[in-house]
Parts: sequence; structure tokens; C-alpha cells
Amino acid sequence: MQNQWRVIDCTDLDGSVAYERGRMRVVKNNTGECADVPLAQVAVVLLGLHVRCSAAVLHEMARYGVSVMLCDWRGVPDAALHAWTDLPTTVTTRQLAQSSMSLPRKKSAWARIVQMKIRGQAACLDASGLEGGGLLRGIAAAVRSGDPSNCEGHAAREYWKRMFPEDDGFKRIPGQGYGRNAQLDYAYMVLRGFAVKAVVSAGLIPSLGVNHHGRGNYFCLADDLLEVYRPAVDYQVSLLSNEDSLQDKTVKKYLVDAVNQQFNGSGLTIPSSLNDFAQQFGLYCEGKVDRLAVPEYVGQL
Repeated sequence: MQNQWRVIDCTDLDGSVAYERGRMRVVKNNTGECADVPLAQVAVVLLGLHVRCSAAVLHEMARYGVSVMLCDWRGVPDAALHAWTDLPTTVTTRQLAQSSMSLPRKKSAWARIVQMKIRGQAACLDASGLEGGGLLRGIAAAVRSGDPSNCEGHAAREYWKRMFPEDDGFKRIPGQGYGRNAQLDYAYMVLRGFAVKAVVSAGLIPSLGVNHHGRGNYFCLADDLLEVYRPAVDYQVSLLSNEDSLQDKTVKKYLVDAVNQQFNGSGLTIPSSLNDFAQQFGLYCEGKVDRLAVPEYVGQL
């Protein structure tokens, strides 16, 4: 049985991974720097496009119950290797707990996410010097388990009609392909990539969300968890001009950096906070915490 949850991220590695007496050995090509990690301590390994590894190390990872994620150029997992063993790994234990989580517990988690998302939207309006923060906090306070009255939708309507006042008649239309909507879509795409990576690294089943669902969406849980980070990204997008085009590489770089910003001045970036949130959700699935701790965007500090 694995005694701790450790994720080894080799998505940016240009080098090799090999097996050596119960350990995985990671070697960088350019420096020859070497690190050994006991496989008994590892739950997940993320492998990027420039990693070379032997069949022997993959076999030993399987024997120790380590899940191996194959990642694309963005570092987002697009395939996985799981062991066909009877070893009760942390990944299988967590996924069984996730798949059997009760409906009331799922509804409670979604209510917490919706509350924090709306409170984050209120903080975004405050940080932008716009009215409406108090109204949104009132809506957040009214959220109940499962959000049966769709407070999320009500808050979204109030939020978007106040955001971007310099853009005459702005309407949030995903996939519109130009202007402010294109900026938001691109930033959210980057955010979603980090959310997918966080969910998979936490050993969770990405298709089993608490609210998002659909046969064509394999990453429902990632779409649930990223909701609370949207307002932080929205604020950074608001600092751009509506005329700033994605054809300009500096605009794209700005939006990528916006998703990599510090979250609430905590020292954690948004991707790091997402990793912690996904792990917290895993503990919630397993019943190790009674109440899901959800991050809240509090505006620019």
C-alpha cells in the first residue's frame, strides 16, 4: 500500500526515466543531473513528449501501483497507463470512493463551489471599481445544496452586464471568436488545461463531475473545479483593450501569464492552487474531510 500521495511531474523534462532498485531515476540531458525517487512513495507520474523511458521502469511502476499519465505539449494528460494488479493503490481507492459518493454530498460540494465563484465575481467587480459586489454577495448567501434555484445563472447575468463597461453592450457569448469573448475563451482554455492536469494528478476520474455532465465531455470534474478561478482570470482580461487581438502573440502570452498569476497573494499560483483543490476534493470523496474547502478569489491585494 502506498504510504503517501506524491506526484512526479516530468512534463518539462528533456531527459530519461529509468528503474534502479525500487526507485525511478530521473536524468536531465543537458546537465546530467540525476534524482532517485522511491516508487513506494509515488502515486502518479506525468511524462512529457521529450522523456525517454524503458519498458522496465514502466513495468516496475505498474508493479508498485503507480499511474502513469502521458501528456501533450501543453502538459495536459491525453492517455494513461494503469496497473492490472490486485494492489490496493491510492488511485483505485480514491476512484472507488469518488464513484460511490452520495448525491447529497455531491450537491453540497457544488453549492460550495457556486458560492465561492459568485463571491469571487463580486471581488472582481470591486477590484475593477464597478458596482454590484454587494448584490452578488447577497445571491451567494442564498445558494442552497445543489443550487436548485440556479443562483449561479442569476449571478452570471448580473455580473456580465456590469463587467467591461467600456465595451458597449457586451454580452458573454462563448465561442464568438473575436473581441472580449475571444480573450476570455482563450484564457479559459488555458485554465481548463491546468484543471485537467490537477484532476488527473489527484487520481480522480475526470468524467465524474458533481454538476457538469455529458457523454461528450470527459473532463466534467475539471470543469466543476475551475469555476472558482474564473473571476481571477476575468479581472486580468479586463485590463486588456477590447481591440487586443489573439493574432498578436503578446496578447496570447499575457493571457497565459494571467492564468499563471499568484492567487490571492498566497504564494501559490492558480495552477498550484488547483492542484491543492483537486487533492482536497479527493479527500472529500474519501470522507476524510466533512466539508469541502473551496478557494475564494478576493480580488487584487
